[in-house]
Amino acid sequence: NRDYQIEMERIATAHLKRIGAWLPPHFENVSDAAETFPVKASVVIPVRDRERTVLDAVQSALAQRADFEFNVIVVDNHSADRTTEILRGITDSRLKHIVPERRDLGIGGCWNEAIYSMHCGQYAVQLDSDDLYISDGVLRRVVAELEAGPYAMVVGSYTIVDFSLKEIPPGLIDHREWSRDNGRNNALRINGFGAPRAFNTSVLRRIGFPNVSYGEDYAVALRVSRNYEIGRIYDSLYLCRRWEGNSDSALPPEVANRYDRYKDWLRTIEIQARMRR
Repeated sequence: NRDYQIEMERIATAHLKRIGAWLPPHFENVSDAAETFPVKASVVIPVRDRERTVLDAVQSALAQRADFEFNVIVVDNHSADRTTEILRGITDSRLKHIVPERRDLGIGGCWNEAIYSMHCGQYAVQLDSDDLYISDGVLRRVVAELEAGPYAMVVGSYTIVDFSLKEIPPGLIDHREWSRDNGRNNALRINGFGAPRAFNTSVLRRIGFPNVSYGEDYAVALRVSRNYEIGRIYDSLYLCRRWEGNSDSALPPEVANRYDRYKDWLRTIEIQARMRR
């Protein structure tokens, strides 16, 4: 409950201060991009074997209404079902369908294929291949928030739904525990930053994603938050489907433990880096 979370944040914050890893709310400025981009924003969708959902996701992205140019980069990680065929059937020129040469890529590696490609816009905005934006104004709102900061990263809120898009418990996930003064410290205690995530591409290219399929988003968000302020949007922007096809659905205990160990390792190296600041 809320009181418990407040108490846990207080304890974690005291520990970080004691070991010299707590960061005050002083942030680096996001500088103007030195590079040129083909469009203002790119929606990035990594995908593998999502023939049941990928068309919904891509159409949700292409349906966005904005007063700037954008594209949709789908990194198709050698799908073995009809995913590739479905993507090739989409004729919209804003869709950039990338099939990597490498066959050892996780989700993070697919993100790298997108952000370092010639197609990537000034801002890179997440959309998972299972999921949908809640309206046609999401991209416009996220980009406006990135530029209002200006922020290196913005995180929205999402609503959990079933496969037919009916809301299911716990419903809205908005991470209101985040605060400007202590959010990046408390982030070391919690398990994630939320979704959808959007990035300043110039900043993101200097960091890159680890080539894994779990925790890659947490790793990047921790690293961004070490230096930069992260903007938040607390309204639901995103429908997060929960179904048997999710990559994190019904994990065996040994896999869940391995994932937890990885996040603990990420926290460890981030704490060590913050102690050296």
